[in-house]
Amino acid sequence: MPKKGKRSFVYTDSQHKQSGFSFITTLIMVTILVISLPFLSYLLKSISNQSDIHELSIQQFFQHLRNEVMQATDIRIVANKLLLESNGATVSFELYQELIRRQVNGLGHEIYVRGVKDFSLAPLSYGFQIIITSTEGDTFEKDIILYE
Repeated sequence: MPKKGKRSFVYTDSQHKQSGFSFITTLIMVTILVISLPFLSYLLKSISNQSDIHELSIQQFFQHLRNEVMQATDIRIVANKLLLESNGATVSFELYQELIRRQVNGLGHEIYVRGVKDFSLAPLSYGFQIIITSTEGDTFEKDIILYE
């Protein structure tokens, strides 16, 4: 016989309060992951790649300048300014603030390269050399050969 004041309980019910992931929670997590994964890969790709646009624009400028030099009838370097005589017009390339600009007969203002810290021209026996230093500190050199 049980004593008075003491009660004994028998636990026959199983515990219903379990902690953990349910199937619905797992589905929601997988859905969020599937939706955000493409954006995450795009973000990581854009962060890890360094932009070479500035270098590409300078190389394109070198190509354009070479083509203009090949069409010119007279080439002069005066006060760090390249002067090309072509079809009765004088075309000049020079540093203007942080830009390399092209002018025809002293008129116009065509911008070829932005973000230029220094632009120097040096005559060579077979042509001339261009040295461009960007505002980021990169230096680009190109020898332009004059063909007779």
